[in-house]
Amino acid sequence: MSHAALLSEMESASVFVSPALYEPFGLSVLEAASAGCALLLSDIPTFRELWDAAAAFFDPRDSDQLIAALRTLCRDEVHRVRLQRAAAERAQHYSLSKTVNAYRCLYASLLGGAAGRLTGAPCGEMLA
Repeated sequence: MSHAALLSEMESASVFVSPALYEPFGLSVLEAASAGCALLLSDIPTFRELWDAAAAFFDPRDSDQLIAALRTLCRDEVHRVRLQRAAAERAQHYSLSKTVNAYRCLYASLLGGAAGRLTGAPCGEMLA
């Protein structure tokens, strides 16, 4: 499936589920949130840090908990819409320009140079 087709599917979905046991960031979660999906995420530190109050969480080792959480989101439109809006709003915090700037600053610091010398842009604002 092409990336464009995948994004089209996400835009027509109401809920995105990620049962990951480990995830360093979760680009697919960010894409789903940007597409307007309510997020149902495994309760792992990365997802809590990035999506707390903008997603529903479940124990990824407990299939009954996942089923119950998914049923809730499917049946409770008010809750689902609230999470869709919260996820979309949170996704705006992780813009491409902020991500590029964060990587630029990281690389500059690893090279021992001032990041501002690379592009003239400040490194004060990272991903948050």
